[in-house]
Amino acid sequence: MNADSPRIIASLLVLLTLLGAVGGVTAVPDARIGIDEVDVSSSEPVVDERTLLNVTVSNSGGSPAAANITSVRLYNAGEDGNPRDEATMVGGLSPGDTTDVALWTEFDEPGEYRLTVEVVADQEATGGEANGGTVTVTRDVIVDVQPVEVALDLRTRALAPEDLESDDDDQNAGGINVGGVGDLLGGGGGGLQAGGTDESDSESVESVDSPVAVTVVNTGTTTADRVSLTAVGTSVRGDRGENAASDDADPTTKVGPFVVENLAPGEERQVIIDLGPIDERSDVTVTAAFRADTDVRNERGADRTAESTVTYPTREGSPSVTDATIRTTDDGQVTVDANLGNAGTGELNGVVVSVTGTDGVEPTPAGQKYFIGTVSAGDFVAFDLQTVANASVADEVPIRIEYTERGVRYTETTIVALPEPDDESGSESGTVGTLGVISIVGVVGGTGVAIAGSVIRRRDV
Repeated sequence: MNADSPRIIASLLVLLTLLGAVGGVTAVPDARIGIDEVDVSSSEPVVDERTLLNVTVSNSGGSPAAANITSVRLYNAGEDGNPRDEATMVGGLSPGDTTDVALWTEFDEPGEYRLTVEVVADQEATGGEANGGTVTVTRDVIVDVQPVEVALDLRTRALAPEDLESDDDDQNAGGINVGGVGDLLGGGGGGLQAGGTDESDSESVESVDSPVAVTVVNTGTTTADRVSLTAVGTSVRGDRGENAASDDADPTTKVGPFVVENLAPGEERQVIIDLGPIDERSDVTVTAAFRADTDVRNERGADRTAESTVTYPTREGSPSVTDATIRTTDDGQVTVDANLGNAGTGELNGVVVSVTGTDGVEPTPAGQKYFIGTVSAGDFVAFDLQTVANASVADEVPIRIEYTERGVRYTETTIVALPEPDDESGSESGTVGTLGVISIVGVVGGTGVAIAGSVIRRRDV
């Protein structure tokens, strides 16, 4: 041993002592508690709506000791006051275990909020220790709170009963996937029920009188609760005469309310309402009554509404007078030769044409209306009419077209212009004028045709 050996040995002893001291300071706690995740239940929390935060707490698999989670608290970041929510006595976690804890809160104003989740755990003693001590860990989360917007959107579309008749549930009938419709809601004629079997649904579809497809869409930021649908129809009237519908007139149909399940923001629900038998073409107003989740806690009733109006039944035929030639004589006799065409997609039945009386023009006498019959979509039929006109008073002849489509009787009037007088020939000819006004009468389900001498009142749209 040389002279420096005692100093080297002493230096080594000091170094070992220091390393031991450093090791004691940096020792890892026996229970390694962590907050793995804070999941906000809604991606866009709303003012005054309870918001759930799911907190995942873990005890690391490398921990040699279990831990007892005594509390999980939710604070506003930077504040030490009363917590927004607290879960106590959550339970023990063995090494490698996790647990989920639910914390609830709500916000008075929209905006961005920074929140702090705090977890307190008691760790078990190890290595002969009297106790393991307390571990506290925290994690921040940012929540973006949206203002409350309560809104429903209604979309209505008139269908025909045959639109729902399909042997194949996957067939798209009338633009409606019969197998995919959520509910069939009865209207007095069909006795439809919601949520039936495939067989019962098929039987119900066959008994529908006047189906209307209704799509309810939640366009707001909060759940629409207790949604119910009501439909009220009023007769379509073109003028404001004695037969016009008034505010206190009896409705042509009134069905509902029908309950629709609650709708979350962005969710939509499609149902079919059967309006039941309707006596005449009607403007049907479908009303959705509902309230929001926030209204439930505020004890507000279901006084929020959304509306949509549809005319039932729809018309697919489109009659028009074309290629008209008008010949007149000195004694006022007028002959109209023309075609009655159907530019629509539906068949016109029981078509009758006649001259409507006006200043200087005599109407078609009883028993002399021109019966055309059926005009298919895209087809036309020639006709001719005679009347007497006073050229010094009249300059046009109104042609009335009466027809039936889908069981409803309609009346439309189109105008043909009288030709300018021709001094040389004493007779004149002209062509068709502009489309005139429309009027509507009749009974759904009727198959008869207007006969000679019947009274068809003219109505303006």
